[in-house]
Amino acid sequence: MLARMRLLIALLALLWLPSCVHVFTTRYDYQSSTPAPTAGGSAFRVEFIPKATESGLALSAVVVGSAVVSEVGPYQMRLHAFGQPGDQQWFEVKSLRLSGAEGFQAPMEPRGFAGRAGFQPAKTAGLTRASLLLGPYVSLDAEKQHDIVLDAEVLVMRRSGPTRGTLRIPLVLTKTKRRDSTNVIAEIAHDIRNRDTADIPAGLPPPPEKP
Repeated sequence: MLARMRLLIALLALLWLPSCVHVFTTRYDYQSSTPAPTAGGSAFRVEFIPKATESGLALSAVVVGSAVVSEVGPYQMRLHAFGQPGDQQWFEVKSLRLSGAEGFQAPMEPRGFAGRAGFQPAKTAGLTRASLLLGPYVSLDAEKQHDIVLDAEVLVMRRSGPTRGTLRIPLVLTKTKRRDSTNVIAEIAHDIRNRDTADIPAGLPPPPEKP
């Protein structure tokens, strides 16, 4: 039975060799427009993670499909702090607010940044990183909130003791594009071989390795 299945897959691969799907992804994101601010000897960086997508699919005879995907908001924010080994232990957020043009103000309630983030070694030599996932989701209007500012007060526990500091991170809406190609037959074969294996997608993207 297994040999017949492999033969069937091989025949399909020969017949549909050109078949593939091209996925064109556009990501709308907010990126810092200034160097990373510091507090408690740590450099801070905020990450906006889009939680929704808009997609479309175009079919043709030779190429199975071209998918167009836009990664858009609402966003979940994640605040990263980068320190030095043996110095910083953890950090907390005491207050956080987004602001922008036309009187836009979005202070976050304390429950949205509750908890401490502990510093762990990063892949970059000589750096440690602590990451705090913030909530709830933030909805932004790309037409009105093209430029926003994140203001936060943080408490960093260092080897010498606690240190308070303020952060101000100007952010600009950016648009990046990428293309990924997938061979349909290869994906079918992979699914058949691994049909009994649970495939759980990652809930969050990997954190950045430097400020």
